[in-house]
Amino acid sequence: MQLEDKIRQSRILIADDRIATVRLIENMLNRIGYRELKCLTDPRQIFGLIDEWKPALLILDILMPEVNGFEVLDRLRNRTPREQWIPILVVSAAPDPEARRRVLAAGSTEFLAKPFEFNELLLRIRNALMLYVLQEEMRNQNQVLEYNVWARTRALTQRTTELEDALSKLKSSQDQIVQHERLRAFQEMAGGIAHDFNNVLMCVVGYTELLIKSPSLLDNKEKSLQLLQTINTAGHDAAKIVARLKEFYRPREQSEVFAAVDLNILVKTVVHLTEPKWKTQALERGCKIKIRLELNKVPPISGNAAELREAVINLVFNATDAMPDGGTMIIRTYQTGTSVALEVIDSGTGMSEEVKQKCMEPFFSTKGDAGTGLGLPMVFGIIKRHEGEIEIESVIGQGTTFRVTLPSQAEGKQMEDILISKGIRSLNVLVVDDDPITRDVLAQYLLADGHHVVMASDGAEAMACAARQLMELVILDHAMPGMTGLQLATSLKELYSDLPILMVTGFAVSQVLSKGELPKGVDHIIEKPVSQSALSEAVEKLSAHLESGPKTDFMIGQ
Repeated sequence: MQLEDKIRQSRILIADDRIATVRLIENMLNRIGYRELKCLTDPRQIFGLIDEWKPALLILDILMPEVNGFEVLDRLRNRTPREQWIPILVVSAAPDPEARRRVLAAGSTEFLAKPFEFNELLLRIRNALMLYVLQEEMRNQNQVLEYNVWARTRALTQRTTELEDALSKLKSSQDQIVQHERLRAFQEMAGGIAHDFNNVLMCVVGYTELLIKSPSLLDNKEKSLQLLQTINTAGHDAAKIVARLKEFYRPREQSEVFAAVDLNILVKTVVHLTEPKWKTQALERGCKIKIRLELNKVPPISGNAAELREAVINLVFNATDAMPDGGTMIIRTYQTGTSVALEVIDSGTGMSEEVKQKCMEPFFSTKGDAGTGLGLPMVFGIIKRHEGEIEIESVIGQGTTFRVTLPSQAEGKQMEDILISKGIRSLNVLVVDDDPITRDVLAQYLLADGHHVVMASDGAEAMACAARQLMELVILDHAMPGMTGLQLATSLKELYSDLPILMVTGFAVSQVLSKGELPKGVDHIIEKPVSQSALSEAVEKLSAHLESGPKTDFMIGQ
């Protein structure tokens, strides 16, 4: 419906004790298309008719018996909510300028003195009705928007519940798969252990049975000693199988202290230790293996040097075995981001996709009786204990690359020491501030303390971030366009009741408090400018609050 049509169909209430004035105004409005009109000469009926009929405009006289216009305006102001206030056009013969001021101060929209010009009256009526119609449309749009927000929030909550249910089912399914895989791995491990131990026991059982059934062999000391020596060696081999198996699954002990390790020095040591295999034994087979070192400058890593040396030795042995006819082995070190990488590259036979997928499994070997199938799994266990990763690239007939990445000591230990010294854990923190410089400073403070930071410039972006990613702490400004910090805190708490919220504001703390208490949704308040130590202290307290569970009347920062 067009705006003019809405204006013409608006309800107008005319109140004047003079019947002639009422009929004059009514007839003029009827002639130009206004049909929704009601007239009163008794001002006492105004209030009931406003409640019942709900007009869009009141045309009111001032000088009336029983109840004058000033009393009507005062009573309407006291009994009518602000959002339900209607335009009031006062048409009066009162010549006193003070009366005009009193009328406007009491809430009248317009004042027109009698006698009036017909066109001026129509223009004032039209302007007042247009204002009312536009306000009504705005109120309706706000209601629609509020409903849409409510519906969206409800749908989001429902979707979150569905995702949580799906995640629970997925976790249950994953637990069943993990249990099945553990059983399969146990069966394969049991089969591998049986294979290796049977080979060892064959020697022990065979030679001891030979000595039992042929006691005369004991008279031959040289022969007996040879058999006993072989049995003893088999026993030591069995012990090594157990030790290597235990090394494969052993996690890092809490008391185990890692030291700084220079990976380049470690590689050079390994090359010398393994020289009998990759050089001497290869030459005995009539082939030649060359090792080329490409060692770049890298920061130290944090770890157990003996374990890391054992892992690299196994990688070198594996590369040597992959080149039965000789070839070239490259050992390379370099820095990648905050990690240090080690690559052992051979020009050997390569691996199929199936072998590449299984080579880290315990007791899987392509070397037949020459291998135990524990070398690479042991490497995998050592690298995982050092919080590293291992990757394999291989092409049949072109060789294999084993790539190990380990956190550098500068990144890993330093950050760990910072967090331990502060007694806090790393948190996922959402920083909300419309000022980009403040936002960046707060983020840098948090990153320096080892936290993970997501930033948003306003309330809508913050709500979207919180919906996409699990947040453990929100730091927000108070004075922001669109949605204030208090409104954002309330909205976040309605969706995530246990989410700690820290307000960083340029206002004095006392100005933000509600009756001396923290406002709804806010757990802590600190004033700008904020130092790193003050922010760290507040985050530490909120982190302790997060660990121990929510409390009422949490705290107010200074």
